[in-house]
Amino acid sequence: MSEHFRPSYPVPNPVTHRKHRREVFWQITVPLMIGVILVLAAGAGVIYIGATNLSPVDRWASISIIWLIIPTMFVALIFLAVIASLAYGLVRLIGILPKYTRQVQDLFVSIEARVKNAADSAVEPALRVQGIAAGLRALRRR
Repeated sequence: MSEHFRPSYPVPNPVTHRKHRREVFWQITVPLMIGVILVLAAGAGVIYIGATNLSPVDRWASISIIWLIIPTMFVALIFLAVIASLAYGLVRLIGILPKYTRQVQDLFVSIEARVKNAADSAVEPALRVQGIAAGLRALRRR
């Protein structure tokens, strides 16, 4: 009872396992390393150009700011589109809503009246008996 259950996993096929590792290397590891090397080379180039004053740094700074602003603009445009569509939907909803809220209010008023009538009719026999008993007690006191 104290032994833990350990599932048995099948032994991997060595041919497919080797093929999978080769595909992982060529499809994931190599492109990732190339990207890292390119980013590091670009960073080293920027540092070298900034340190040696071979090129105007202001131009590179402006280009960098442009490349940093572009993704932010796209995200801001997405948020702008979402907010604009929500505002448009809210305006449309405000135009449609009063008709349906009035119908819902009328429905609940009629439900309230029916519930009150049902409650009154359910209590009426008990009230009638107690009223008759109270009247008899009042007559007995006189």
